[in-house]
Amino acid sequence: MGVSAAPIPDLRPRAGLYRKLLAFLRPHWWRMAGTIGCNLVAAVLDVFTVTLLIPFLSALFGLPQAGPVTEIQEQLIGRFLDASDRMGSLRNILLLIMAAVVAKNLLVWVSSQLGASLQEYVTRDLRNSLYAHVQRLPLPFFTRTKTGQLLARVLNDTQQTKAVITEAVTRSIQSAAVVLTSMIVLFRISWRLTLLALVIAPLLIGLLQPILRSLRRGHRKLSNQFGDMTAVVQEAVSGIRLVKSFGGEEYEDARFRDASNRYARGMMRVSRLGQLALPITETVGTAVAVIILWFGAREVLERGTMDGQTLIGFLALTLRMLQPLKQLSQVPTVATQSLAAAERVFEVLDAESEAGRDRGTRTVSGLSQGIEFDHVSFAYEEAPVLDDVSFAARRGDVTAIVGASGAGKTTLVDLLPRFFEPTRGRVLFDGVDTREITLPSLRALTGIVSQDTVVFNDTVRSNLAYGTAGRFTDEQVVAAARAANAHDFIMQLPQGYETVLGERGTRLSGGQRQRIAIARALLVDPPILILDEATSALDTESERLVQEAIERLLRGRTVFVIAHRLSTIAHATQILVLEQGKLVERGTHDDLLARRGTYHRLHALQFPRGGEAA
Repeated sequence: MGVSAAPIPDLRPRAGLYRKLLAFLRPHWWRMAGTIGCNLVAAVLDVFTVTLLIPFLSALFGLPQAGPVTEIQEQLIGRFLDASDRMGSLRNILLLIMAAVVAKNLLVWVSSQLGASLQEYVTRDLRNSLYAHVQRLPLPFFTRTKTGQLLARVLNDTQQTKAVITEAVTRSIQSAAVVLTSMIVLFRISWRLTLLALVIAPLLIGLLQPILRSLRRGHRKLSNQFGDMTAVVQEAVSGIRLVKSFGGEEYEDARFRDASNRYARGMMRVSRLGQLALPITETVGTAVAVIILWFGAREVLERGTMDGQTLIGFLALTLRMLQPLKQLSQVPTVATQSLAAAERVFEVLDAESEAGRDRGTRTVSGLSQGIEFDHVSFAYEEAPVLDDVSFAARRGDVTAIVGASGAGKTTLVDLLPRFFEPTRGRVLFDGVDTREITLPSLRALTGIVSQDTVVFNDTVRSNLAYGTAGRFTDEQVVAAARAANAHDFIMQLPQGYETVLGERGTRLSGGQRQRIAIARALLVDPPILILDEATSALDTESERLVQEAIERLLRGRTVFVIAHRLSTIAHATQILVLEQGKLVERGTHDDLLARRGTYHRLHALQFPRGGEAA
């Protein structure tokens, strides 16, 4: 997917990103303050060490000293210098250099430790916040976002984002402090030569800006390509049975190679651009140093406004600045990749959560009368799914929903817990529009048992009591498992209720997973139950056990059943027949058969000889 380039860079989005990242830095302000403080003091000591070259040369050759820097040094280290004892003065200067270097490196080590903890904890907080926010996004977000893209943002992009902190807070602050302190000293020595040295900054900025704009676009595209590559792996691994059964290994190889090749080509383009920054910086810096050396020599030899040892000290300090200047020039290159990742992270963090969109103010604790769909329509991205559906279900009714694939059955029941909201019309609980009810209290009323049962890579106990955080006792968990016909097979597992079930419940059969889901619903005891035909893919024995558990689960609840096997809904209170999003028939099993309409046709397809399973 291409990314268009703006002719003039807009710095406002970047400023906004830094403000958002700053919010994650605030809880760790003391680490940041410690890092900055240590770096500043280390920078002063670094520059002080280089300036000691001037009195060293003066003492070595017995030359007189003059100038503002010399006056400051006289105040700081004058007591260690003795013009009559040149060797003693040299020794003292060398000891001062050694002490300053040791102190500087100790401070650098402390700042690096604080900086490392700052990076990791800020990255951890960002990653945790992103994952927590993802959990709270509305269901439509997940229908339009690839799983691999989400994985890339939560794991890869948050990791890359920390480079902003690495460059801006740790190395960059020290480098900037060295450059700033050096500039102050250089101005004290010779403002003319310092102005020449300052030419390097606008030159570098002007030369690097086109590269940085291209890098940012490239890194953002790379992040998307990495997400696509992750999505291919995730899809192939989760569907490995299908891949193997249809001999799709070569097809999946080709898909991954294509995604991998696109990512590699993009990485090479970005690398070529990124590697231009260092040679440009070094060439410009060396050219400026040569110019300084030439004009400085004229100051010494022709004008006599500077002595030789001061010029050498000036040049040494200028050359000492080259390394931090190189590092500072690379900050935008590294930060560009990091900011591209941060943009992708905050795209998700800025997406409005369900809680942010929830305008409900009323809480409910149960269902006393019933549920009504009042002229409900729903369209997903302008594609109509439901069209003017109206019906009522009294408390305790079993409402079955049938129809061909794509008729809107799942969307209809998804409106009950407000996974989606009607485009038009209302869903009423005891006469109250569900949009007026807070999401937590609404969803506390609803339990879902679907055909595609979700089992987590956790213990049986944790799967049964999922999301309840110690709300139920062990006895209640076991009682729910017994009612769901799950206790016996659970006790046959290696560690019983403490057995870890593996990813997607690989230790269990389809029927066992369904009974886990039923036990989960029984434990929570919701007044409203949504049941996606749970027996359609089971063998006879598993179906019998699951059906027994379902019959226990239905007692005393208001139930909505998405039915595939019409034989399982013969005793439903009412049956809704959907066709292309419209409610075309409603009634009992016998009434609908007698009408000889859509329901009769669906029934005849399943039972061509007129028979029915008991």
